[in-house]
Amino acid sequence: MNPDNVNKRNTREWALFNGNSKSELNRSKFIEKYGGEFKKIRAEWVWESRVKKTIEFAHTKKKRTIYIFTDKDGIKYITDNFEGFCRDRKINSSAMYDVISGKRKSFKGFIVERIQPQDKS
Repeated sequence: MNPDNVNKRNTREWALFNGNSKSELNRSKFIEKYGGEFKKIRAEWVWESRVKKTIEFAHTKKKRTIYIFTDKDGIKYITDNFEGFCRDRKINSSAMYDVISGKRKSFKGFIVERIQPQDKS
């Protein structure tokens, strides 16, 4: 059973929890194994995990810098590819570097924060 497919409609897992005669039993077994909870939204059950996702840096030779872009609606995008993110959204990367350095407050509604990995000593 793939927990990623639980909330995707018309998958095997979704059918076990929503359209099956034993759906209540299946939901309780799933919660025992994976945790979280099921909430009834309109006519279907939606699983919400209670796992907090953290950013961890892999032990590699090259330490990667993480960038957190925030748009004007407050949606945060986390990436380690600054140039690729700017290219995909047609944002001028040099203007975004000005945002990082403090020369600009924002550019096209985006602000950005740089997170440097710390060496473990």
